[in-house]
Amino acid sequence: MIDRKEFIKFISSLRLKELSQESVISYTQPILENDYKSLVANLVNSHEISFYWCQPNETFSFFGYKELFSFPFGNSTLKNKLLTEFTKRFYSNSPHRLKHPLFVGGIKFPSSKNDSIWKNFNTEKWFIPKILLLRINDESFITFNFPVTIFNLENTDEIIDSLTAELKFNSERLNDSEPELSGKNSPDFEILNWSNKINNALKKISDGKLSKVVLARYKDLQFIEHQNILSLLQRLEENFENCYTFAYRNGDSVFLGASPEKLFKISDGYIETDALAGSIPRGTNIEEDENYAAELLHSDKNIAEHKSVVDFILKQLTPVTEKILFDSQPSIKKYKNIQHLYAQIRARLKQDTNLFSLLELLHPTPAVCGTPKSEALKTINDLEEFDRGMYAGVLGWFSLENEGEFIVGIRSALLKEGLLRAFAGCGIVEGSESLSEFNETELKLRPILSLFTNETINKS
Repeated sequence: MIDRKEFIKFISSLRLKELSQESVISYTQPILENDYKSLVANLVNSHEISFYWCQPNETFSFFGYKELFSFPFGNSTLKNKLLTEFTKRFYSNSPHRLKHPLFVGGIKFPSSKNDSIWKNFNTEKWFIPKILLLRINDESFITFNFPVTIFNLENTDEIIDSLTAELKFNSERLNDSEPELSGKNSPDFEILNWSNKINNALKKISDGKLSKVVLARYKDLQFIEHQNILSLLQRLEENFENCYTFAYRNGDSVFLGASPEKLFKISDGYIETDALAGSIPRGTNIEEDENYAAELLHSDKNIAEHKSVVDFILKQLTPVTEKILFDSQPSIKKYKNIQHLYAQIRARLKQDTNLFSLLELLHPTPAVCGTPKSEALKTINDLEEFDRGMYAGVLGWFSLENEGEFIVGIRSALLKEGLLRAFAGCGIVEGSESLSEFNETELKLRPILSLFTNETINKS
């Protein structure tokens, strides 16, 4: 797999003895598309920590495998200082090293609960994979990241062999057909419990404590067979090509989904973000679909919900940006099973603004939390009996020079030890009705549950 000649040429160009013992060496080379696909297909089912990301409509995807180095948990100033220092001891042969993914990972939703189901995921974790497989347009690459301490010019062949060995994982035989689930749900009890939560939230809104809060629910179902994670991801990509498909694995836990919501992207000194809030189903034909879209565009409730997200983002970005451009009126963004109100926001970042401070400013947004944030979080923690974990959290990647992209972990599920836990939420504002909001969460559960057969069995 490794081009020995190019590898040795790159290593020979480095003055290894003069490098800090904390230095990291990164070697990248092109590979065939079939090699990219076969390596991802094999390694994604390993229980090693890994991170999968795909934007089908932008022909951009990558897969990070195993962990070399991760940031310690801390505030944005500390993390940015560590990143700056790390940049000085990072050596790569890639001309795109400052723009391509290097660190991957995510941040949990700030829940007061601590459910053991999420024990394999840190509150926040950004790590450099030992191996990164990257595909951009029609080009595929493999990157090996390793510490300088393992290296000297006399053991080059051993190093190449050890790096190649990292690619070997013999996955057990996995089910590639549509998976089946078993389990029982009690929808009547769910609706009653849900109605009580909605009524409590609406009382806080009428009392003036809140203008919006996002409440979520989940469904638990059991797997009948072990699943091929890549098959699930590929089905999501086929069905939701304008979403971000992701899978964040650690051990026997996999958090996966197809998120429509970009938290933000940083590129060339600019930040781009979306305001996505307000929902309505797709129609069964073009006329019905357009009627639904018109209804959404003229819904006072949904317009208010969407405006709260736009206002929050503008308020948070104003101190750290210049020349903010945004859609003053929302448009419709259509997905396979749902339509949302949508607006784009773009601004030039002030020179001293770093991505960690932006994460602190924007996560969680009103689209998954509410406004005002502190009271919405308190309400969520009071009314929801479960730990959201990575659901409604942040997933993404960044490089060495304030470049990166982050999404909100919605339309998602956790797979762990034969359990599927699928999540969905909706924004509660003045005028919300519990049954309508319940049906909205059912609609939002479909992207995940549509992967499985018998997902609605035994509803009694």
